[in-house]
Parts: sequence; C-alpha cells; structure tokens
Amino acid sequence: MLPPMQPLINEYEEARRTGNDRIVAETAYALAVRMRDDGWFEKAQHYAREALAAAERLPSSTIDDVASTRQSVGGIPLPELFHDGVIRSRLEGLLNEYIP
Repeated sequence: MLPPMQPLINEYEEARRTGNDRIVAETAYALAVRMRDDGWFEKAQHYAREALAAAERLPSSTIDDVASTRQSVGGIPLPELFHDGVIRSRLEGLLNEYIP
C-alpha cells in the first residue's frame, strides 16, 4: 500500500516555492505515476509536464548529475538515472495528448 498522496503534494509545492528543481522533478514524477495509476489522467499529465520541465533545468553532463539521490518518492521507485530523457521515455503517454 502506498503512503498518502498529500505529503507528496506538499513536498512538491514546497520544492516549487523554494526553487529546488531536483525535488520538483522527483516529486512531480512520482505524482504523475501515482495519478496515472489511479486514473486521474489530466492531473497526471500536469505533473508529467512539471517533472520534465524541472528535469530539463537540471545539470546532466555527468553520471553524478543524473544519478538518483533517492530510491523512491511517495512509494514510487525512481529510475537509477534520473534525467529528462528518462522522464520522456517513462511518461511518454502522459506527455502526449491524452484522448479519453
């Protein structure tokens, strides 16, 4: 069973407020996955786009730049290498227009 979603939303909002793009990208990614899995596709799309935008602002020149700093966020496993290309690949269906 996954932990409640509200603490994850709070962490995401705090990271946005403070400009921590790494945490924004990680939490938005986890929120996109969770909301997609729960059937909330419009919200999932929003968080997928937020995750990608934040990841695009992060450095990605070295393995250290893209290595995940956490194994999971909000009960969702993070990829070992966390960068915009991985987000595009893993959330591809959400980053394209969703047609119900």
